[in-house]
Amino acid sequence: MGGSQSTRKVTVDNENAIQVSQEALDRIQSQLSAKQSEPAQPPPQYAPPPQYAPPPSYDQRRQADYASEEAYWARRIENLKRAHEKINSGMLLEYQKTLKEANELFELTQSDKVATKLPPCQEEKAKVLECYSTNPNKSLSCSVLVNEFNDCVCKSRVAAVTASS
Repeated sequence: MGGSQSTRKVTVDNENAIQVSQEALDRIQSQLSAKQSEPAQPPPQYAPPPQYAPPPSYDQRRQADYASEEAYWARRIENLKRAHEKINSGMLLEYQKTLKEANELFELTQSDKVATKLPPCQEEKAKVLECYSTNPNKSLSCSVLVNEFNDCVCKSRVAAVTASS
């Protein structure tokens, strides 16, 4: 069906053709040559369409929204300030209470005579040191004194533990 080409020919006779006078042709050619002889100008800039101006009621509504937002945030900030003041006052009270307790404990330890006492077993310690200095090469001869010093230290530890509890 569509395998062969058509052999028909169509011809159109235009009886209504427009006749252009020689003067019109000359005028068109002079305008074209004038355009070509002018220096190339940059194409005109595209101007954006004018911006849509909202009605005045929109601005008023926007200002009212802005004012309500400002009021909301001001209230929120004030509430947060009050909450922080409560927290800070509570922390200050706790700090003062703890400081008072610490000072009381410190005064107790200062008034206790344990802090001002000399370390226990000073006599036994002096005897051991004297024995070592008189017998520098015979340290085993001081073993009896060392055992006495050790017993004294153990007794003082037990006494300190029982006194504190």
